[in-house]
Amino acid sequence: MDTWFSSWIWPISVFNGFNDENDSKDLDYYYPTNDIVTAPEIMFFWVARMIISGFEFKGEIPFKNVYYTGIVRDKLGRKMSKSLGNSPDPIELMKKFGADGVRVGMLLSSPAGNDLLFDSGLCEQGRNFTNKIWNAFRLVNSWEVKDITQPESSALATCWFSSKFNATLKELNTSYDKFRMSEALMTSYKLIWDDFCSWYLEMIKPAYGQPIDAKTKLEAISFFENILKVIHPFTPFIAEEIWHLIGDREQEDCIINAKWPTIGDIDDPLLLSFNLFENVIIDIRTLRKDNNIANKVKLEMIIKENKSIDKVYDSLIIKLGNLSKLEYSSAKIKNAFSFIIASNEYFVPFNSDVDIDKELDKIKKEIDAKKGFLNGVLKKLNNPRFVDNAPEKVVELENKKREDAENQIKVLEEKLTSMAK
Repeated sequence: MDTWFSSWIWPISVFNGFNDENDSKDLDYYYPTNDIVTAPEIMFFWVARMIISGFEFKGEIPFKNVYYTGIVRDKLGRKMSKSLGNSPDPIELMKKFGADGVRVGMLLSSPAGNDLLFDSGLCEQGRNFTNKIWNAFRLVNSWEVKDITQPESSALATCWFSSKFNATLKELNTSYDKFRMSEALMTSYKLIWDDFCSWYLEMIKPAYGQPIDAKTKLEAISFFENILKVIHPFTPFIAEEIWHLIGDREQEDCIINAKWPTIGDIDDPLLLSFNLFENVIIDIRTLRKDNNIANKVKLEMIIKENKSIDKVYDSLIIKLGNLSKLEYSSAKIKNAFSFIIASNEYFVPFNSDVDIDKELDKIKKEIDAKKGFLNGVLKKLNNPRFVDNAPEKVVELENKKREDAENQIKVLEEKLTSMAK
């Protein structure tokens, strides 16, 4: 029999059909399944015929969903083939980048059904990702535990990441339901690289040589275990390895059998406030870099209080910004570095080495940049075609940009006047 004729009963013949009683039990257990992953060019050669035979011999379809994969091509867009010699050796790739690294690299640029332009640089990115997971484990595993009270900053970090994880898990479940594997990978990637490693671990990390409290360490391990479950479909080997190293388990207690996490409570206001906190920390770090202030040097910060100020992340601003003092004031602070976020003003008082003229010049350049941005927004808002035809939410967003830019320019001009006196 030719290949396609014999293959059409594959969902049944893989269990030796109806011949053996034991095989028949397996067939009854596994048939029908949920999904088949295949290439679109064999839809009628194979997939459609399997469906026909399923109805003919079992009275039901062999699978519910058909997922099309794309074709892996080289960087020139050519289909990989032996005759062209443009297909890399997967064994050599795995030796260089690891099996998980190659797996992640292939999936990073493979949206459902689209062809993939293969580049070994993607596998290198996948390897870097698995290294990030491993180093995160080494960091958490290295912390010495002591029976001390959990700091306010760590408790806040736990609340934030719990909400962030649940919100991300909701996105992930939607991506899997819609077979958006590449999107699911990128969502998992950002959760681990950005949210868990870059923010959460930095929030709870004890000072150098200092122990961590037991409650925070336990929470960190719990989060790590959920993260391993989430990333296991993409990095099964390193996830399984860390799963057995991060806690005491029976040999049979494997992550491949672990239950997928369930979505818990999501604190939307806390997640929204985090965006402001994130920008504050980024601007503090930029201020240090631009003015050659070492990270180990403690700074004072004074915030000009207004009605919209959000103080929920203050304990973490003090920790991650390495501040000796954080205060609020109703008045502007003279002779201080400053930055503006969402119409809020943040001041870091000068020390004796600061060049005032240089700071005035920086403020003038910032005002010019803000005015350039404002002019671009005003051009849109002064265009009747844009205002009449654009969606209402888009127009509202542009008005919000205009209002924010005008407020920031006003604050900068007032600061320039006060410093020039």
